[in-house]
Amino acid sequence: MSVYDSARRLQRKLKNSEQYQNYQELRKKVMEKKGSKKMLLDYQNLMMEMQNKQLSGEKLDEADQEKLKNLQTFIELNNNVKKYLEAEYTLSKTISDIQRIIFSDLEMGIPEEDKSDSDKSETTAAEKSDSRSDKHEDPENSESAEATDSTEK
Repeated sequence: MSVYDSARRLQRKLKNSEQYQNYQELRKKVMEKKGSKKMLLDYQNLMMEMQNKQLSGEKLDEADQEKLKNLQTFIELNNNVKKYLEAEYTLSKTISDIQRIIFSDLEMGIPEEDKSDSDKSETTAAEKSDSRSDKHEDPENSESAEATDSTEK
């Protein structure tokens, strides 16, 4: 069985799982009601906006925090949206766990200890280059050394 066949098999198993089925059922309920759908989209947009601010180093102002708090209160009251977000989190965690399992024993890239060794060897090569340039070779001696090398060959 190829790796791709295994991946497709895993995808089918995930699609048939209770977590995914529950997620899809709740997703359908939320999408059917305009108010629930709008609330969910507003919440997701606000969360993304706040994450972007934090990533860019901005502090969240009180208005943003108040807006989020109000929206979370409404979500707590809307059982469909609340359950949907819980199901989305559960499914996302499952997928993340599967990804961690798949990549846990695979060695990819350069290990950190090898990267530090590489940095040291680059420094050593640079130091050697600097020490050669500090000797101020006499151009006449260099040419005669080259001439000797070519006649010996």
